[in-house]
Amino acid sequence: MKKKKVYVNKIEKKIENNQNSCDVRNEGNITYDNKLSVDEKLKKLFDTNGYIFNINVKIVTDNKTYNTKIAGKVGNNIITLDNDIININNIKDIIY
Repeated sequence: MKKKKVYVNKIEKKIENNQNSCDVRNEGNITYDNKLSVDEKLKKLFDTNGYIFNINVKIVTDNKTYNTKIAGKVGNNIITLDNDIININNIKDIIY
């Protein structure tokens, strides 16, 4: 038994309901903002619109560099989404 064909309307005009966008990230040229302290950078991160855990950050400490997202701040520590607990006093720089 043959099925009936479905009607398909021919679109003859250009529909512009989609936006063209481009997201370019150059990972090689990371600039360090040494004008702000670590506490000021954390305050700026927590005061941004949206959620803190959606922002990729690079946390540089004495021993290790973390490429992660911040889950929250408890006392004098930062908790990351990777379950790392980082003492704020050990942080050299935060890059976002």
